[in-house]
Amino acid sequence: MEQIETDQVVHNWRDNHNKNAAIMLTFIVMMIAKIITLMLPKKYFFDNNRILGMANGDDSVKAWGGSYEVAANFFKTVNVFNFVKMTDWSWFLGLLMTGIILLVITRIDEPDLPQLVFLLACVGLLNIYVFNIGKDVIQFLFFFAVYLVIISPIGNTTVKLLISSLILYFESTVFRAYYILIAALAIAVYCILRLFHRFVNLPRVVRLLGILLSMYVLVCAVMFVARVAKPDEFQLIMSVRDASLAGRDADTEASVTIIQNWIGGDSASSGNLPLFLVNYGINAARMLVPVELLTKGMQYIPFLLFQLAVTVYLASLFVHVDEIEDENQFLALSIFLGYFLASAIFEPDFGSWVRHESATFPVLHLLVMSSNQCVSAWKANAAALKSKFHKQSKHSSSWEGEVA
Repeated sequence: MEQIETDQVVHNWRDNHNKNAAIMLTFIVMMIAKIITLMLPKKYFFDNNRILGMANGDDSVKAWGGSYEVAANFFKTVNVFNFVKMTDWSWFLGLLMTGIILLVITRIDEPDLPQLVFLLACVGLLNIYVFNIGKDVIQFLFFFAVYLVIISPIGNTTVKLLISSLILYFESTVFRAYYILIAALAIAVYCILRLFHRFVNLPRVVRLLGILLSMYVLVCAVMFVARVAKPDEFQLIMSVRDASLAGRDADTEASVTIIQNWIGGDSASSGNLPLFLVNYGINAARMLVPVELLTKGMQYIPFLLFQLAVTVYLASLFVHVDEIEDENQFLALSIFLGYFLASAIFEPDFGSWVRHESATFPVLHLLVMSSNQCVSAWKANAAALKSKFHKQSKHSSSWEGEVA
């Protein structure tokens, strides 16, 4: 009996060796990331230091309003251990939030090696840039709430979508106002993906281009409607990137990875909707494939590789959207794309984009950490497509022979 139990343990380990490795390595990666955090220059923690000073009541730190004030008040309220140093918050939140990630990992499918590397990269990024006193960890908590809704036993996906959108709407009322746009876009994207989910006979490339074009048209429609229905909010959306980039051109250190418009400049786009939308499409593509980071320095290669991995996993789901059987993954894809479409409007910097994107991990990992995103599944799909194409070619040749 003992031998049978031992064999069963060994068998289970072999079946889940990558998942078990992820569980064992998670806190090790966290500690390495926290050590790296101590060595990074202060420019990477500008917002964190400001919020820390505001939470501590430091008069030497200029207090900002909006989400900065909300974040400072939040940490002031939950500071039961009377932390005053950033390192205290960093290690405390790192341990707490990495523990949450560990619980999330226990629910995933057995990953392949690329998925394992991606997962551990997320743990590292989160512990360097997100799990600290700041706004991003609050964003992480909201997306974790969305994750809990997605994996809940609620049987109706539409109900889950609406509850998730309500959570994002609530965030817009208490923290970041633009999350109401994410909520609306998530619902619209869900409808678009449902439409393409039914087109089972569409060629893969056509499906990919169709989804991308539909989402771009969606954003264009939202902007044109906002100009008429919500002129004040429209002007805010049009000018927010220009305001974020103001004064950064002269600051070389803070301007290395900014996302400047390629056509007409940032100021011109803020007053011209067609030009704004052209630059929006270009900037969205640049955010998905930020190869220009290669010209900024070797230290930005990890950011590039991380983003390329996310983009590849997204593209895989796009071209096989008709084959997605997991409703939770389908819903997570819709919400993440809603987040991306909104972020492409506001995001001023490649570095901050990767940081903000990693904070969506509770939802993002549902797109990646599944059996249909393993390389073996991709190879199987490619083989099936090749076989189908081969059969069609033979059938076409046979038909032509009969006609002749």
